[in-house]
Amino acid sequence: MKPRKYTGTSDGAAKAKRLGTEQFVREVCELSGGALWNNGTWVVRNMKGKNTLSVHATGRAVDLSWRHLGDKGIPNGRQRALQTIDYLVEHANFLRIEMIIDYWEGHGRGWRCDRQAWQTYQQPTVTGAPGGDWFHLEIAPMLADDPAGYKTRFDKLKTKQAL
Repeated sequence: MKPRKYTGTSDGAAKAKRLGTEQFVREVCELSGGALWNNGTWVVRNMKGKNTLSVHATGRAVDLSWRHLGDKGIPNGRQRALQTIDYLVEHANFLRIEMIIDYWEGHGRGWRCDRQAWQTYQQPTVTGAPGGDWFHLEIAPMLADDPAGYKTRFDKLKTKQAL
């Protein structure tokens, strides 16, 4: 896969939730068979523990938890969630995913579009690791306001292969 530019927060804070991001979240949660659920999208704030704007403020980030909590998630959801994350990485360019962070083990790990690979962090890098029971995902600006675009892309993937 060809590396793509990482946007970060260069597009600035959004004024509200972005409909393409919200559609992306619904599609991923459905794809996971209920293993992942929305633990938060748009909120204007800094990154936890840092004096830098969070990508959540742009309306292009989501935290998806795999924790089984009441009617959210499924028992032993991490395994199914990891399968979903692997599928998303496989199709990250098509889905315009820019970053995925996994907070569960060690100092966490992150996948980014500009390196097209996972990096396992060797020192404290992301707040919430270890033991964070969620994944942080960021999408590119081009689809953040295009719910129909995400619906079409996920529909195309569904017709090609099942998870």
